[in-house]
Amino acid sequence: MQSSFVFAQDSFYPHYIANPLEARVGSFYQPNADRLRLDIGQTIDLDHYDIGSGWQAGFGADAFILTRLRSEGNFKFPVETADYFFGLQGSMHGKIGEMPAGGRLRLSHISTHLVDGAADAQGIFTERKPFVYSREFADVSGYMMIRDVRLYAGITWIWSTQPRNIGRIVPQLGIDTRNSIGNNMVFESGYDVRISEVQGITLPTHSIQCGLKYRMQKSTGFWFGLIASFGRSIHGMYHTEREDYVGYGFRIAY
Repeated sequence: MQSSFVFAQDSFYPHYIANPLEARVGSFYQPNADRLRLDIGQTIDLDHYDIGSGWQAGFGADAFILTRLRSEGNFKFPVETADYFFGLQGSMHGKIGEMPAGGRLRLSHISTHLVDGAADAQGIFTERKPFVYSREFADVSGYMMIRDVRLYAGITWIWSTQPRNIGRIVPQLGIDTRNSIGNNMVFESGYDVRISEVQGITLPTHSIQCGLKYRMQKSTGFWFGLIASFGRSIHGMYHTEREDYVGYGFRIAY
């Protein structure tokens, strides 16, 4: 049970599979909108140590970029927007009774920018004007495993934001499962829901991922699978818009 989960983890604290705000290296295609998303970044583990009673604690940093690209054919993908995420984190995991459990605290900053792919040939932003979008926030979450299933819950507190048309509290729930298939293959799936308020309107964002991860050496390899989202756009320049899609893609497991 636990060995399957640790085998597939991305860092000292295993990433939530479907959570859109995790550090990844990969891309996926959205056929209904003819768009791509490209994620570039990493969770860096700085140190971890035993704290007794079978528990371990660690700390590290997150640094990644989420980009939205538009397809124009001939392998041309103008970048419409880019979101920059970086911060520090601390986490721990061990067992409560016989059940594996853990928790994580992240202190983070995110900002977003329109890029040249959102402008016309003269460099003028016609459909959407750029504005300052910046947030500083803390998110705390915890999980418990029941057999091969990980249940988690969390809450984000946004203490500084521009623009100010958002709710400061974002609750989150999710479920993950990872199962080994032979020596070098893992099937993983996850569901995540976040409830946010923008301009006085509260709306859930449902995120789903499922796919196969193939291990090449140690914990590195490739992941291929399906990705879906129904709810608010995760990109700050489009945070007032709804974005629903089902796509497919890959990421590099590290």
